[in-house]
Amino acid sequence: MTRTSFVFKSLLVSSLLFAGQTALAQIEGVYKSDSDDGCMVTISEINIPAPKFGDAYYRIESRGVAACMWDGVGISISTNLAGAYITLPPVHNRVNIHARWLFGPTSPKVEIIQRNADGEHLLTGTFTRQ
Repeated sequence: MTRTSFVFKSLLVSSLLFAGQTALAQIEGVYKSDSDDGCMVTISEINIPAPKFGDAYYRIESRGVAACMWDGVGISISTNLAGAYITLPPVHNRVNIHARWLFGPTSPKVEIIQRNADGEHLLTGTFTRQ
């Protein structure tokens, strides 16, 4: 292997590793509900040490009317974010959420599935990055 080819391969590997980390950071953002409910979800990374079995921790904030008002936290693994939120009654006050970016971490679309503490399906919604 020539020196030029070694340098080229090293640069290629370094850039791929950097691109992977950059793509993971792109799940942050403000997302608007695709339905008429007016919900807005903001996902932002929490600046604490990286988790042992995931990519990063995130704060998930949902604002709007009624069932749209909740705050949660989650841990990401590639294009998935698993977590939970707590809200005030009369809606379910302890809910597990699973967010999935439909076309990879740079996708403008995310699907959020909500289940109550018993695992019963409550709601599925899609959101588009603003």
